[in-house]
Amino acid sequence: MGIGVSILNFTYTQVSSLNETEAQVYNYVMMNRDKVIDENIRELAHDTHVSTATVIRFCKKMGCSGFLEFKYKLKDHIHAELIKAKQDCTNFMSFVAYTTTKQYQDGIQRVAEIIQNADNFFVLGLRHCADFSIYIARTFSRIGYYCYGFVDNLYPAQDVPEGETSVIMIIYDKSLEDLIFEEIRKYKSKHYQVILLSCENVGAMEHLCDDVIYVADGKVKLGSLTSGVPMLYAVERIVGILTKEEIEN
Repeated sequence: MGIGVSILNFTYTQVSSLNETEAQVYNYVMMNRDKVIDENIRELAHDTHVSTATVIRFCKKMGCSGFLEFKYKLKDHIHAELIKAKQDCTNFMSFVAYTTTKQYQDGIQRVAEIIQNADNFFVLGLRHCADFSIYIARTFSRIGYYCYGFVDNLYPAQDVPEGETSVIMIIYDKSLEDLIFEEIRKYKSKHYQVILLSCENVGAMEHLCDDVIYVADGKVKLGSLTSGVPMLYAVERIVGILTKEEIEN
């Protein structure tokens, strides 16, 4: 029987040391945590078709003195997960509230106007932001805007022809700050208008750009991951404004 990935603070070495019957207990526990915390050792042994001695060996291999300590650890883990889930929910609701603020809505409107008046429009997303660049470019292309997404810093910046307006939207991430600074300098030297889209404060870099749009009031975390929802939602809001204005015109 295969062993699933541990969801408690157990090491792979601990889990891989289990024999077949102990692994059977492990997999059952991981799939029935809420039930196990209310069971006694005999009930768990019955449900997993093993002896109570096997359950005890399993608990000891997991670093516990016995079944009672294992249940305490399991309860603590479940409780911690619930707290984290509430924190994630609060974090996301904070983002939703931010989208109703004047600061957010004014920023979205400004970007929509800049894009609408541009002759050329590009998006740049470096490294882990590259997928955003492609998605944003395709989204604007679908509504009739010629938009190309750059996914690294190797693309040369062409001079903006006299009388034209070229805009590049750069996805900001603090971990890429040095690279983004170099890209801003490169495109500004060719007379591009530069817009930053960011979930976090960009500091002094704000003065180097034509506009900075804060798509959230801080990174929206879902567990250990940073949500891409604020970035995608901002793009869809901009597209909504552009398509509405074109219909009205």
